[in-house]
Amino acid sequence: MWLEVAGESVRVLISASARKTMRLQITEEGEVDVRVPFHCNQGDVLAFVNANHSWLKERRDIACERLQQREGKVMILGKERVITPSALDSFLVTDQLVWVPEGWDTAKVDKAVDRWLRAEGRLVFEQLIDQWWPFFSNFNVRRPTLRIKKMRTRWGSLSTRGYINLNLALMQLPLDLIELVVVHELCHLKHFDHGPGFRRLMTECLPDWQQRDKQLNHLSQNVL
Repeated sequence: MWLEVAGESVRVLISASARKTMRLQITEEGEVDVRVPFHCNQGDVLAFVNANHSWLKERRDIACERLQQREGKVMILGKERVITPSALDSFLVTDQLVWVPEGWDTAKVDKAVDRWLRAEGRLVFEQLIDQWWPFFSNFNVRRPTLRIKKMRTRWGSLSTRGYINLNLALMQLPLDLIELVVVHELCHLKHFDHGPGFRRLMTECLPDWQQRDKQLNHLSQNVL
């Protein structure tokens, strides 16, 4: 389905499930993603989208701006790298550049970058967990298994099934902010909420964690 937003035709993706309420979000490509209960009809969806027209336009403008900013550049560990065509038939990431074979289209570049970030992210995340595990192992808890995921609204989570889930987008951030998220999730092994005990443990691990948290919240507007 297509709708007109601020004079521009926009694709609307609709998916129905056993949810109770409708949810509206914007994809990274600027498309409208609507999650609806099974019983909703097209009229209900149109009314819901139109009622959120102002929010929709604002969020879509932000998504389109981010997309333009990302084209030709990749942010890795807080540093911008420029995507540069190479005569060599290989993909290579250096301190300043991301070399890609000439003739690769955007989809192929994005896939290669994603694959590289996942592999490098696993090394970075596991190294941080290794670094902090001697401290957290004192709480007689089981070391969680790392899973790297793409998440729209959070940097990480700790599963009751023994997984520490970390957002692939963390690889865009400086290492000290990645460490903040890793320590945050590991602290949930001891304290499941964000109460006084959790905050004391965070302070014991990272005395400057609140300053880092402010930086993370600021960057969340441009990354998540």
